[in-house]
Amino acid sequence: MSAPSSVRRFLGVALAVAYPLLAHVASVRESRPLTLASVAVLVTAVLGPPLLAGWRWAWLAAPFAVVAVVVLARLDAVALVLFAPPVLLNAWLAWLFGHTLAHGSTPLIERLVRLLQPPAVPFEPGVLRYARNLTRVWTGLFVALGAISLALAVVASREVWSLFANVVNYAIVAAFFVLEYAYRRRRFPNRPYRNFAHFLRRAGEVAPRLAASLRSEAPAAFDVPREHPAFAGHFPGRPLLPGVMLLERVLDEARTVAGTAVRVLGIPWVKFLAPLAPGERATIRVRPEAGTLHFEVLRGRQRVAQGVMKFEPEKPSE
Repeated sequence: MSAPSSVRRFLGVALAVAYPLLAHVASVRESRPLTLASVAVLVTAVLGPPLLAGWRWAWLAAPFAVVAVVVLARLDAVALVLFAPPVLLNAWLAWLFGHTLAHGSTPLIERLVRLLQPPAVPFEPGVLRYARNLTRVWTGLFVALGAISLALAVVASREVWSLFANVVNYAIVAAFFVLEYAYRRRRFPNRPYRNFAHFLRRAGEVAPRLAASLRSEAPAAFDVPREHPAFAGHFPGRPLLPGVMLLERVLDEARTVAGTAVRVLGIPWVKFLAPLAPGERATIRVRPEAGTLHFEVLRGRQRVAQGVMKFEPEKPSE
C-alpha cells in the first residue's frame, strides 16, 4: 500500500531543504560522517517518495544505490557525490523548461498560465508572450547556474564551490521567483489569483495536469487491427480505418492526458490526410490547451490526420 500523497510531498520538500544545508556543512568541515549523512539524505530524497508510492523502479533502484554508496565509502570517494546534484539538477530544470520551447510545442509557463485561466475569461494583452519569454529566461538561468557550479567544482576551493552550489544557487532561484511574481502582479494585475499564497495553491492544484501535458508530448503508438467489422463496408476490397475510429483513438489519448473520463464538446476542425490500412502502426501526439486538444496522427513521419478537439472532464453522477 502506498503512503498518502501529502506524506510523500512533505517528505520530498523536507529532504530537499535539508540536503543542501547538510551538504554545505559537510563540505566546509570536510566531515566524513556528515558527508555520508548528506548522501543518505540525497538518496532518500530521490527514492523516498517513489518508494512510498510503491513504484517498482524505485524498489529496483534502491539496492543499487545502497551498494554504490557503500563502495564509494570504502574507496573514500563518497564526497565526490556531493558535486553532482547542483549540476544535474540545474541541467534537468534547464531541459524541463527549454525543451518546451521547441517548434510546435507550448512553452512550460504558457501552459501553466493557460491552466490557471478560468474558462471563457480572455487573457490580458501580452500575458502569453510574457509567459513564453519567461520560460526562456528560466531556461537561461538554470543553464548559467549549472555552468557556474561545474566551473567552481573544477577551479575553486571546496568551501567556495559549496557556498555557491548549496546556498547561493538556491537563494538566486528563490529571489528570482519572488521578484518575478511581484513584477508580474504589477504588469498584469488581473491574474486569476489574489496573492502569492493563492498563486502557489492554484499552481499546486493544476500541477498534475501540467505534468500530464508534458507526458502527452511523447507519442502514443497503436496498431490498426487486421480484422474489424467496419472494414467490410469501408471499403470492400480495400479496407481502411474509418475516420471515426481514428478519432476514438485520439479521445482515448485525451482521457489518458486528463486522467479521467472526458466529454467531447466539439471538433472545430479536422483533416484526414492519408489512409491507414489494417496492420499498420501509427502514433498519436496531443497537446492540451485550456479545454482544447490539438492532435496529430502520424504513420512514421507521414501525417495521417490533424485537428482540434474541445473537451471537458466528465462530472461524476450524483
